[in-house]
Amino acid sequence: MLSWEMAIQVGCGSWADPEYAGLLYPAGFAPELRLSGYAMWFDHVEVNSSYYATPRKETVAQWVENTPPSFLFDVRLHRTFSQSPEKTAREGRFLGYLLEGLQPLLQAKKFGTFLLVLSPFFAPERHRLEELDVLIQKILPHPLAIELRHRGWVDEKTRISTLAFFRDRKVTWVAVDMPQLDDSSLMPPVDEVTQPNLAYLRLHGRNPFYLNAKSAAERHTFMYTDAELEQIVQRAQTLAAQAKHVRVVANNHAYDFAPKTALRLKELLGQFS
Repeated sequence: MLSWEMAIQVGCGSWADPEYAGLLYPAGFAPELRLSGYAMWFDHVEVNSSYYATPRKETVAQWVENTPPSFLFDVRLHRTFSQSPEKTAREGRFLGYLLEGLQPLLQAKKFGTFLLVLSPFFAPERHRLEELDVLIQKILPHPLAIELRHRGWVDEKTRISTLAFFRDRKVTWVAVDMPQLDDSSLMPPVDEVTQPNLAYLRLHGRNPFYLNAKSAAERHTFMYTDAELEQIVQRAQTLAAQAKHVRVVANNHAYDFAPKTALRLKELLGQFS
């Protein structure tokens, strides 16, 4: 296996969706066994449930027990950070609860990075990136990856300063694959390594009706073709030439699209023997 293939870790943002039964593990698998079934295929998962509720320490301890020693968890920050990052970080309560709950992961060395996904309303006309500094400092020594959702951060006037902000603070830039729609503020593909230890690529699908969707599942109703996944492979390889580790996360969470996307990516990367 080539060095860049070893650097790329493919995964999903969930392991327990009922549609995954029969694909990642047998139908009828008990919910508490689904993570161990997921871990037979992948060595990494992005925890998105933490966006809605802080995980309990007892639950996290089960995550540790049900995964191999080298398995990694990246943990998405609670939605209050996405909506009001500076205020929530200053208050400190949510971050304290989260760090307490994640102690089993930290002790087992199975924690990868925190992930902050900002609201599309966090745009340069209304906000400054310096509003993130309190969170960046408070989360240390743990790494942080940030996904900006508004294309204004990477237009001709702001792109250089935006990426400089990430590099100066050693924060991982999260690249995305999203629909490219005329007259929208959706983030374009910008593949940059701002922290040499980790690059991150999240796949949201290319649903042309993304802006009119009424739910997250509807927005992500999209199954990549092989030709489109070959483009993703090339992007991941480019990132792997610059970063020690690359996470590629299938976030097209509708039906069983995400695990099918992730499994096919692993095939195209030559990661199945």
